[in-house]
Amino acid sequence: MANVANNSIAATYGGAQLNELFYEPVFRSDDIMRNYRVIPNVKHKMNVYTSAALTKIVQPYTTCSATSGSTQFNIDDKVITAGRCRVALEQCTDEFFGTYIEEMYRNGADVMNVEGTQLSDAIVNRAVTGIAQDVVRLAWGGDGATANYTALDGWMKLMGADATVLAARTEFSAVAPTTPTAGESLSLLRKMYDNAPAALQQVPASDKKIFVSPKTYNAYLSNLEGTSADLAITNQQDGVLTVKFRGVELVAMYEWDTILADTDPAMFLRGGVNGTEGACYCAVENLIIGSDVTDPEGSFKVFYDDLEEKMFFRGYFKLGVQFLYPSLVQWGIFY
Repeated sequence: MANVANNSIAATYGGAQLNELFYEPVFRSDDIMRNYRVIPNVKHKMNVYTSAALTKIVQPYTTCSATSGSTQFNIDDKVITAGRCRVALEQCTDEFFGTYIEEMYRNGADVMNVEGTQLSDAIVNRAVTGIAQDVVRLAWGGDGATANYTALDGWMKLMGADATVLAARTEFSAVAPTTPTAGESLSLLRKMYDNAPAALQQVPASDKKIFVSPKTYNAYLSNLEGTSADLAITNQQDGVLTVKFRGVELVAMYEWDTILADTDPAMFLRGGVNGTEGACYCAVENLIIGSDVTDPEGSFKVFYDDLEEKMFFRGYFKLGVQFLYPSLVQWGIFY
């Protein structure tokens, strides 16, 4: 296996070196503990049971009778299948021989052990943030087939395979579907909101999210940054810390850009053409994540092997997702 950290240092001047590594920011769109329902202790498969609503059971009283009403409700089940996920990285010290990083290595018999060094800290930092980002990417885009997406089936695939969800999808014609305008972005959100199932409409705004592709999100911001009002000018200068539409928080899903560049989920497919911009309006409790750990990005160990003279990073966890009710989700796409 190759080293996880490669030597790309081009410095040739033999003067002073800054004793610090600067990390490229790695962002994730959302927090799995805040935006979804997390179910712990899922080893491989877990059955999740749902009960449909029971309505129209109140009838007029006419006379004493032992007869009961005929209205019924179904108790159904869905399965969370948690994929077995692994992070396996390694590092040998000789990758940075002859560079200033070698000056930070240990001495004597421990010279090959990079644990506790700046190089080790960089590997752990990059690995932990990478896991956090990958968890969100797989939860939405996993398809069990595409390279780097095989660990599990994500929400896009699960919902795209549900005839009810797919049939209810809001579709909005845009002049340039890959770059919606401010007006088109606002129109899509309005149409999605208005077309959403009654059950979703009744969920309190604080218990819902609208997950939005980045360009659609930025286009919507333009609606908040017009120049005709004092509030709009303030939005331009200070930004809006929490962006909302009709009281529902918008979450910009930057991982969706990666997903839609790598895969072709049915949820964004229309007329044989795969779109790249859209939104998912959903109740938080409707999206569930099953795992055997509460914090995948913290489920790892770092150790040094004297025989192989390498430092190893190993992470293991189970991860699966599911959604509960088609009546609590509404998708919208541009075409």
